[in-house]
Amino acid sequence: MNRLLKILFSLACFTTWGNSYSQGVVDALQYSKMQNFGSARYTAMGGSFGALGGEISGIVNNPGGLGIYRNSEFTFSAALSTINTENQFRNNELSESWTKFNLPSFGYVSSYNGNQNGWKKYSIAFGHNRIANFQNRQRIRGNSTEGSSFIDPYVFDLNQNQAAIDDVINYASPYTFGPSQAFNTFAIDYDTTLGQYVRWLQFQDNIDQERSIETEGRQTETFIAFGGNFQERLFIGASLGIQNIRFNSEQIWSEEYNYDTPPVPGFDDILSYREVSNLRTRGTGLNFKLGVIYKLNNALRVGGAIHSPTYFGMSEEFIMDSQSSFSNGDVIQTELIQSNYEYSLRTPWKFQSSIAYVYGTSLLFNIDYEFQDFSGARFDDNNRFPFDYSFTNDDINTQLQQAHQIRAGVEYRVDPFVLRGGFRYESNPFTNNTFLNPDESRNTYSIGTGFRSKNYNVDVSYLLSSFDIVDPVYASSDASATIKQTEHLVTLTFGWKW
Repeated sequence: MNRLLKILFSLACFTTWGNSYSQGVVDALQYSKMQNFGSARYTAMGGSFGALGGEISGIVNNPGGLGIYRNSEFTFSAALSTINTENQFRNNELSESWTKFNLPSFGYVSSYNGNQNGWKKYSIAFGHNRIANFQNRQRIRGNSTEGSSFIDPYVFDLNQNQAAIDDVINYASPYTFGPSQAFNTFAIDYDTTLGQYVRWLQFQDNIDQERSIETEGRQTETFIAFGGNFQERLFIGASLGIQNIRFNSEQIWSEEYNYDTPPVPGFDDILSYREVSNLRTRGTGLNFKLGVIYKLNNALRVGGAIHSPTYFGMSEEFIMDSQSSFSNGDVIQTELIQSNYEYSLRTPWKFQSSIAYVYGTSLLFNIDYEFQDFSGARFDDNNRFPFDYSFTNDDINTQLQQAHQIRAGVEYRVDPFVLRGGFRYESNPFTNNTFLNPDESRNTYSIGTGFRSKNYNVDVSYLLSSFDIVDPVYASSDASATIKQTEHLVTLTFGWKW
């Protein structure tokens, strides 16, 4: 997919600050971050299990936790999420809300006895966790009174590159998407007197603008893990994970042009311009994790884990069409243009350290610290689709930085019931070298409860996460959109032990 397409589509394809800078930056960040979904117990405690172990979803962070198991176990989780967005653009506010059902986690652990004088227990686990959700809806609407249009960046790009008219007419790269679409529907014209490209619409300062984005999809990890317990002191585990990415996005831009006077006889005024683009991304990646937990004494534990990069093979399909309407009744629509591409993505290394306190069987507390340098993500070409990604990787290195995550969780047990609480802080992954100095730091809060017996458990959790972003929308206007998103997630888990 050519670079111009990447930049244009990235202006709003997903609710993250990176949308407005480079699609490579957006992808690198989006597919490197974990949202810590999982079982109700795991979610309620903020995903903080690094030095505790004994939790199937926690193996995603520290496979050393598998060595804690003394029994075999099967767990299954279901979740219901509600996401609300409040979008402000040009003094106009629109709200969106939707609810989605998903299956965030299921897994099986088989535990075996070992040598009571050495490695006392061995366990093997198979599991599946949802590590990111891409469901989102966003709609902004407003009236441009300063005369700027969505298609102004197209005009600027064509003139800056002194694009040949034949190339634009024939959808030649790098004008295939956007500029050629607008030109072939006559929203953009070439003024032979000025010797440059211009909008068909001239001297108009009353433009109704609307943009809607709907994304859906998920990122999951299916893993196999093996762990052991040495003398109830040292717990070691390793896992091999296969990640799958499924991401779809539809973006619609539209403008309606309001005239104070009727069209001049013999001259056709453009009334509207509409552009629809669809992106379909698929990816499969492989990673390896190694983790350890050590009991300093009966109450205090420490843990650590290393996550290798995930090596993805990615494929993309991009489709765009557009249409313009005119005062004489004509509606001009471009042919449907499609692009397919394949490439590789390597996410950054990840490092985690943890400490936990366990007071008998009634109280436990855990803190995880996670470090990841997002500037280390890298794209590479596919042999069938050669492309130089050095510019994209330079963008990643400049715009992304080292990021930190702190997770804390507590559980209090009064048999047969338990109460839980959790907190997660994520620092800003963007540097100060990005446009508008974006800040995507986030706080997430969670609570939960459950019923636990010798052989089975039922747990429920509630998670609240919110963040604000500012989206510049398009480069030729200072008008930006303010987007506030709040997510409510309820998870229910059933577990059996034997």
